[in-house]
Amino acid sequence: MDGVANRPGLGWGRSVTQRHTDEGPRDDGAAKGLVERVEAATPSDRDRYLDFLRVAAILMVILGHWVVRVVVAPDGAAEAQYLLEVQPAWQWATLVWQVMPLIFLVGGALNAGSWRRARDEGQAPVDWIRRRAERLLRPTTALLVVLVPAWILADLAVPEALLIDPDVALIPLWFIAAYLVVTALTPITLALHERGWSLPAIIAAVAVAAVLDLLRFADLGPVVGTQPMVGFPNFLLIWVSIHQLGHLWADDGLPNRLAGKLAVTAAGAGALMVLIGAAGWPLTMVPVEGTAEPNNAAPPTIALFALALVQTGVALLARGPMRRALDRPWFWTPVALVGARMLTLFLWHQVAMVVVTNLAVQLNWLPLTQTIDARWWAQQPLWVLAFAVVLAGFVAVVGRFEDKAGDAVPEGGRWPATLAGIALTAAGISGLLWIGTAELPTALALVFLGLLLGGFRALGALGGGSGK
Repeated sequence: MDGVANRPGLGWGRSVTQRHTDEGPRDDGAAKGLVERVEAATPSDRDRYLDFLRVAAILMVILGHWVVRVVVAPDGAAEAQYLLEVQPAWQWATLVWQVMPLIFLVGGALNAGSWRRARDEGQAPVDWIRRRAERLLRPTTALLVVLVPAWILADLAVPEALLIDPDVALIPLWFIAAYLVVTALTPITLALHERGWSLPAIIAAVAVAAVLDLLRFADLGPVVGTQPMVGFPNFLLIWVSIHQLGHLWADDGLPNRLAGKLAVTAAGAGALMVLIGAAGWPLTMVPVEGTAEPNNAAPPTIALFALALVQTGVALLARGPMRRALDRPWFWTPVALVGARMLTLFLWHQVAMVVVTNLAVQLNWLPLTQTIDARWWAQQPLWVLAFAVVLAGFVAVVGRFEDKAGDAVPEGGRWPATLAGIALTAAGISGLLWIGTAELPTALALVFLGLLLGGFRALGALGGGSGK
């Protein structure tokens, strides 16, 4: 979700309109004019394929989240279910639909380039981290100041009326916390990479993660939420390892020949077959809501890293033809347009689902099936279309918070304030997600919202101050 600087979509209107004025009136259609503006605003050295991977992954995540949320009426009354719980056979689909590793892979490549440019310009690591943090947190602030009060009010006013509670819309925040921490480590991880230590670091991290997986699956130690706490370091170990693969991508350190690309894909697939098929790692690559059964994402396991290898190999195999396709302006334009509002789409897609689902059930907009059958599947395009329309409305209203994010963060930040801001942000997000899983009083959300806003302020994401 980074790479906002030089993002297509910033400043299109002024420069392109002026250029057309100088050239004289043109009789191009609106669509053709838009394509031309996007193409003109795209830097010649931009890796469009990385944008494509990121956009495709986010759209898959959004669609997956919308489809797994099941609404049926087995006894005539609407009931919310979770597809992977009520029909466990669908858990195999998470091997295809869990694409967050691609986001961290792309992030590793883009963060490497961004930090190098900033370093060459003499920018301090702490200032670069604060700017990257602000790009994540500024759009997140808009979500929080709307959603947390709405969640508390709904719990107080209509505690039994909602089929799906607003806290479901907070689930995407886990990514903000994880990606913020991983990004903040970039000056260190890139230094390791530039000394030739990426592969040893990845191997060491995955080895430690494997040990923690075994301890976690043995149910050792205290449980926080639904999973043993011993596995929590894997949030850092696995995601940083995948991010490190992105550093290798940035420096062309991954295989370029067909045999090497196939080998990466096969290594990941083989590891998955051994881990899931023989060694007892769970099948599902995402948490199964409503259960305490283990999964490969929360916390991440080495099986998720194996999946990342598969996705890396497939991405390498498709890189050549996709780059050629993305050189065509008509193909590139929708990627650029979606990419310019990608974080907003990700943050608000669950809000759209919560709003539409509750309204549809209360107002009987769509006859519900008794179970997940052919008619239920036939209705899914209608649900997805309704979610998409509402999400488009949200993006139109709050998408501007993504524009020029990071530009207002002053230089001269201090490490204590920056580290405190990252810690407060991670703690606040963890707290908000914990309330839902532990069924704690909703009013506690105000406490964790306060921690979050304090962290945002310390990082400069709310404007004002340099963190000194």
